[in-house]
Amino acid sequence: MSRYVYSIVRCLPDPRTGEFVNIGAIAGDPITGRWAVRQLSNTERIRRFAGGPALEAAASCLLALGEEIDQNQAALMEDEAEPLNEEWLAKLHRDHRNIVQFSEPAPILADDPQEALAFVFDQLIIDPVTPSKEPHITKYALRRSLREAFKQALIQENLIRTKVEIFVGARVHTPIDFAIANGRVVQLTQAWSFQLAQVEDVPMKVKAWGYALERLRRGEEARVIDSVGRTSTINPNVDLQVVIAPPQTRQQRDAFEEAQQVFQNLSAEVHDLTEVSAVTSKAAELAQTLR
Repeated sequence: MSRYVYSIVRCLPDPRTGEFVNIGAIAGDPITGRWAVRQLSNTERIRRFAGGPALEAAASCLLALGEEIDQNQAALMEDEAEPLNEEWLAKLHRDHRNIVQFSEPAPILADDPQEALAFVFDQLIIDPVTPSKEPHITKYALRRSLREAFKQALIQENLIRTKVEIFVGARVHTPIDFAIANGRVVQLTQAWSFQLAQVEDVPMKVKAWGYALERLRRGEEARVIDSVGRTSTINPNVDLQVVIAPPQTRQQRDAFEEAQQVFQNLSAEVHDLTEVSAVTSKAAELAQTLR
């Protein structure tokens, strides 16, 4: 077990009275920067106590917090940021003194952020719905595994382009996790996790991503630009791979089925993490054509 720190997120309809209700918690390892956020499954009691606007403010805060964590983890993978540390959590405690407040950070022993949150919810927060005990795979974990798999496939480092953007036509563009390219793109790979607690946003993001790829498939002029500004051409029939963390709950399965329609329309090959070698093996073959 390792030392983690946590803070309980509270919703206060009137901060002057000091009355609050717990809405969720955040926990993480301040050394590695592995953090997780969890919200109460049933918020009806919070709505009755605090009112709709206060609940929406607290939920939006938790969502923004999760996005900040995801962005930091993505930057860590590229060695472009420092891990979110204990002072970051302490600053959240100091700065949030209105409708949303964070309890003073406290230490806890756990094997991962989810286990730390499970203890906090079991002991300190009443949640009538207990989430699955199965480990959840995040988009960050998928991208990290893919990056390692590409290296193990012995693909030249300069051909593995990360954090690229595809531009289609004059106005449409979307980010892509990985491109195998060197002036010409031979493969695109995108990671999607369907194991998120708030998975309902994923199909919408997939559709926005798919809109640009659909226009590419229709033959519109396109180009790919990587994080250092290198431009590569791209063929409408480019190999398109999708790696997913498969759904575990009915809600997650519903989200995946909706997204799957987009993948099928794009003729994308879909794999889970256990099949990632199929993606990188094909990438290695296609990379030979770039030399």
